[in-house]
Amino acid sequence: METEEIIRIEGLKKIYNGHAVLDIDHYTFRHGVIYGLVGPNGSGKSTLLSIISLLLSPTSGKIYFDGRDTSQLDPSYVRREITLVHQEPVMFRSTVKKNVGMGLLYRRHTKRDIKKEVKRALEMVGLTRFEGRNARTLSGGEKKRAAIARGLALSPKVLILDEPTANVDGKNVTKIEEIIKSINKTEKTTIIFSTHNIDQAYRVSDEILTLMDGRPQTQSIKNFFSGTQITIDGEPSFDTGKLSIKLSEYYNDINYISIDPKDIIISNEEISSSARNQFRGEIIEIVKEGEIIGVTISAGEDFRVAITRRSFEEMGLNIGKIVYIAFKASAVVTY
Repeated sequence: METEEIIRIEGLKKIYNGHAVLDIDHYTFRHGVIYGLVGPNGSGKSTLLSIISLLLSPTSGKIYFDGRDTSQLDPSYVRREITLVHQEPVMFRSTVKKNVGMGLLYRRHTKRDIKKEVKRALEMVGLTRFEGRNARTLSGGEKKRAAIARGLALSPKVLILDEPTANVDGKNVTKIEEIIKSINKTEKTTIIFSTHNIDQAYRVSDEILTLMDGRPQTQSIKNFFSGTQITIDGEPSFDTGKLSIKLSEYYNDINYISIDPKDIIISNEEISSSARNQFRGEIIEIVKEGEIIGVTISAGEDFRVAITRRSFEEMGLNIGKIVYIAFKASAVVTY
């Protein structure tokens, strides 16, 4: 009988050139849960996924799978149960059908079983009509879906996806997100996927693990944006590529910022305050959790705002409504 825990990390460290790129005291992944792994470049996301998949050895610490120390298990057994789909999947010079069945062929499954599992996997990722096409002629998004199908065909207990929607067009991003949720729902597969898209992590995941400098954060970082520091009218600002956010001072070598949802003011009218960051946007999501309501506003970037239920009701907020948000430059946390 399965226990709730499927993967447990204990005292995990990975050191490169004297620098700890991973330092995780304890973390547990549970059966049938979708985990979104977020954090800036260099935070240790890909390293963690490789270690969990037994493709990379930790400097110290233990990885337990189904309650057993993986260092005491046959690696080939664990790799049958944990499948990693790389960010840039390799497509072999053959049909989509043969690419998806490659892992089963290596494991010496019968032709009948391979045909059955490939058909099932292609159906789940919506590529059935592509089975006879040369895999190398697929679009970037289609290749990602084919790679996911290749992993699915192996029927793993844990499916790990490294940046599954990186460099993918919007249509395929939506499709891949739907595929992740469908796999989890129908197959009860534990899914761990890394992403730079915080909004995606919240849309798709049941739980979010945030890494900063190789260490898990006790709270998930919200309103997390990547970009570059710039100067506008002599003032320090942060350019996300979609909008500019004013900073309280100049910083050295920053690539990311975040703003606590509680530090953002929301109003039906333009806001008269000393807050140097003010934007107009549309409400695109409302999540009610007790007396605190989470409101997502699309204002160039998507901002999450936390307000009380009473304020929410008094303001008459609803999906599609145009509102104004404001926050102080000092509320911007830099990384």
